[in-house]
Amino acid sequence: MKKLYQIILLFVGLIVMDTKVQAQSSGVLPYLGVAQVNADSLTTEGFLSADLNNESSWEYNPFGVFQVINFTNYPNPAATSTTIAYQLTDRANVSLRVIDLAGKQLAVLISKQAQDAGKKEFFWELSKNNITSGMYILVLQVDNKNYSRKIIVQ
Repeated sequence: MKKLYQIILLFVGLIVMDTKVQAQSSGVLPYLGVAQVNADSLTTEGFLSADLNNESSWEYNPFGVFQVINFTNYPNPAATSTTIAYQLTDRANVSLRVIDLAGKQLAVLISKQAQDAGKKEFFWELSKNNITSGMYILVLQVDNKNYSRKIIVQ
């Protein structure tokens, strides 16, 4: 159902932009301009980028430059530690912070570190930052774009 919703959202976006949609001969999904279409993702150069497996990766960029992040943590809820994973499409400056629900910064896990493209994982031992039971927000800043994710600590 989630994938169907995202595909419908893509169609609506194309219609709103009043752009000619062409059918791809080898598949059933439409594309705009130059596109790569497979079962897992849709990418179009210069307009929309979507990873159908990740609800947080939809973004519009008229300049065709995308920094798609698959930002997750596991296990969630966490008891003593968690692994924070994300993927960069290009080299970028990365910061990773932990804030509480009131917006107070509790920890800086990565501080404006230049990182190359690829999948990254950060193992976080919760006791090192005196994190107690509750709900917190992980904030991943990639260049000038922020991504957030809730984490529950038991």
